[in-house]
Amino acid sequence: MTKLIAFYGGNMHVAGIVAEYNPFHTGHLYLLNKVRKELGEDTAIVVIMSGDFVQRGIPAISDRSSRTCALLSSGADLVLELPFTFATGSADRFARGSILSFSKSTVVTDLFFGAEHDSLEDLKYIASLDPEADPESEAGVVFHSKLEELQKEGQPYAAAWQEAFTSYLEARAGSEASRLSSEDLSAILKGPNNILAIAYLRELNRCGSDITPHLVHRENAYHEEGLKEGNFPSATALRKAILERYDTLTKPEFIRSLSDLLPFIPDAMLAEMLCQWNKGTRPMGEKDLIEAALPLLRAGSSEKLAGTAHMGSQLPGYLKGAVRNLHYDEKEPVTVHFRKNVETRCFAYTRILRALSSLIIGQTAEDLDNLTEPKYLRLLGFSENGRSVLKAMRGQSELPILSRASDAFHYAKDPAFARMDELDRISHDFWTSRARGTFEEDFKREVIQFKRGKLYR
Repeated sequence: MTKLIAFYGGNMHVAGIVAEYNPFHTGHLYLLNKVRKELGEDTAIVVIMSGDFVQRGIPAISDRSSRTCALLSSGADLVLELPFTFATGSADRFARGSILSFSKSTVVTDLFFGAEHDSLEDLKYIASLDPEADPESEAGVVFHSKLEELQKEGQPYAAAWQEAFTSYLEARAGSEASRLSSEDLSAILKGPNNILAIAYLRELNRCGSDITPHLVHRENAYHEEGLKEGNFPSATALRKAILERYDTLTKPEFIRSLSDLLPFIPDAMLAEMLCQWNKGTRPMGEKDLIEAALPLLRAGSSEKLAGTAHMGSQLPGYLKGAVRNLHYDEKEPVTVHFRKNVETRCFAYTRILRALSSLIIGQTAEDLDNLTEPKYLRLLGFSENGRSVLKAMRGQSELPILSRASDAFHYAKDPAFARMDELDRISHDFWTSRARGTFEEDFKREVIQFKRGKLYR
């Protein structure tokens, strides 16, 4: 049960936001400000952030500490890390890890998220229709049969699920009126932020949470590849701009060129990234994932690869065939060349990237079955306001709060806890070794604090 926190003699709202911040940009800053505009200036904001890898399966462009510092400097009060196994999962798995973390913290009262659709009631309606919850009903049988049929035809899971869900609603329409037409439903399910919003709402229903959802209408396209002043940028466009410059310019030229991203990236985030890149860390992305995964794909047997999370039985053989004659082309980035060779309507490219991230980190299909809910809350940083939230969490959270890597040893007897933590540590080792050329000892990491306008780390 969520509780309002007593703060300065009153009750404080605690708003939760889930995001990757890859990188943190002006659209994210707008959402932070929107929370306090809607709930009040004394609202505390708790963020659950992807760590070293993000939902597409690729490494985050900047390290988690830089993003934490930028968030705390920009108005967030408490920053938690979403475990690797959920951060790189499907929309449902990503949402489950995030919402259960908020729910089990017992302090989050409100949830804010963006979507392309502007009606929260429409999204709630879709979320309330859960085909997984009634598999034996007539409509549930239609859903599962259609899903199996479409997957056998080679459709990617996400597309097959959406079409099967439409059939599920049509089957239900015989017994009840539908709030949405099939055309409206189809349009909503094409929006990636809508899909994630529905997953959040469905998970709130499933876990019986009393957290209040709030929708912030997102007007810009999620994956726009261009940057236009006056608009909120897409993280995709920002990563593309940064990585292209890094690959083609000298280091001094690269650093100087980033000043024209100031209209799109808050000062705090840009300053953190510049500081890290000046020290020798480099921006990370899809290229790092592909280069690390190719030798493993070529060396592993299809049977062995099939045990990797997100692979399944068909993808390993397909990938081994596709990369057998793959070669580096100086005229074409490895990411473009790889995608041309492996992209197919049978397997969504995002699924391929998730499978590759699982391959290099060692996450298995069995892990997905065993690690079904978060086992801890990993603390990355907090503000003075966040200290009150943290105190309340320590007193009533249903999950242990990890402030240091060594804290995990106290719970090592729980196999699921130990494995979830192990995947986090391996993914962090991979990120630091690729980005810095050295391993950063995670046991030395200190929780970042933001006090009286200054960062302490």
